Amino acid sequence: MRDLLLVFTLCVFGYLAWRRGEVGRAIRDIAPPIGILMALTIWMYVVAFFISPETSWALDEIQSQWLRGLASLAAGILIAAAAKPRADLGRQVLLAVFIALLVHVVYVDAMALYQWPQDWRQGGDFTRITGFAGGSDKSNYVTNTLFCFVFADLLIRRLRGKNLMPVGNGVLWAALVLTLFSMFAERMRNGVTVFVLLLVATALFYLLGRKSRISKTASMMSAAAMLVIALGGFALAVFIKPTQNTISVRNLLDTTAIAWDTENHKAWQDEKKYGLPTLPSGETVDPSLYQRVAWFKQGLLLVAEHPLGVGFGRNAFGHGLKAKYGEGGGHSHSGMLDFTIGTGVPGTLLWLAFLASLAVPAYRRYRAAHDAVAALLLLLLLDFGARMFLDSVIRDHMLQQFMLLVGFASVIMTRGTQEKERSSA
Repeated sequence: MRDLLLVFTLCVFGYLAWRRGEVGRAIRDIAPPIGILMALTIWMYVVAFFISPETSWALDEIQSQWLRGLASLAAGILIAAAAKPRADLGRQVLLAVFIALLVHVVYVDAMALYQWPQDWRQGGDFTRITGFAGGSDKSNYVTNTLFCFVFADLLIRRLRGKNLMPVGNGVLWAALVLTLFSMFAERMRNGVTVFVLLLVATALFYLLGRKSRISKTASMMSAAAMLVIALGGFALAVFIKPTQNTISVRNLLDTTAIAWDTENHKAWQDEKKYGLPTLPSGETVDPSLYQRVAWFKQGLLLVAEHPLGVGFGRNAFGHGLKAKYGEGGGHSHSGMLDFTIGTGVPGTLLWLAFLASLAVPAYRRYRAAHDAVAALLLLLLLDFGARMFLDSVIRDHMLQQFMLLVGFASVIMTRGTQEKERSSA
């Protein structure tokens, strides 16, 4: 269904953009990011054909994963090109995405209100809610994307008195409350971490927009408040487990030390076969923390041993482990680490250059005009950019969703820049 909808979007909006003569202009508007992605795609094929020990697997992954991501980016560009001649059409597209994200958040909240009373009566822990997604982590990706829309709109309304989407203030604040509850219902530590980053970034954008009207004392107090919020959020994300039991600092340090000793403790390869190690206190290590630390170390070793990559793929980490140890599989829970293992250091540098080629003009546009779409694009880049270090998101529908949204936002953003240049001329 996702593939059919993607093809339908490419056909319909490709035709509309072509009729309006906007396709070539949209491509020229974001030529640097497109050029970098072309170079990255060529490099992936070079690795698959000449470097990877599993050429067939790498080619299948490029076709099934990467090319679909590029198609999603193209869809976003074409939607923006079709809507670009009229500002109201762009706002309506953003509203359509906002509504789709909000529907999911409302469903998550409704599931929590239905399920948690039953959990409480049975005396168990509250269930983590998945919504329409295949897991609470997948659901949380959608929730954090909605935060980007809400924060960008609230920011611009406060600074310029204008709105990003054609909805009232009450609807926007209600969406914020519903989204906060959704994040609580999903209870993903990494999601909380990224939420804190989005919150701090939004506050910084606000201070940047009002810097000429804020005193030095007020700025220092605001910076201190943001620091407290950030530290509190990170503490919440690190020390609170999904079961709502806390992890002590001592256990955190002990688990990290044990996990880093991958030679003597091998549960990171196969938890059932080797069993989880125990802490000096006699408790079993926290499985999630143990695995992430051990996999991170092993991932770095794979990068050092294969700096040009082993072949692009969702489970490049698992394929690297299989070739090295004869057992292991899956991903490393870090999209950035998986991507580096697969495409090597050159591929990672090109991917980061792609993100920077979108972020730099968005930041300049925001500095120049406090543009709402520029703020949205920056928050989307921060959301995905931070999450890809913490979770495996450079894959499947997560990658497609990100590419679709940044493709649309990057082209729509250029309309404001061009209008400003025409008015100046």
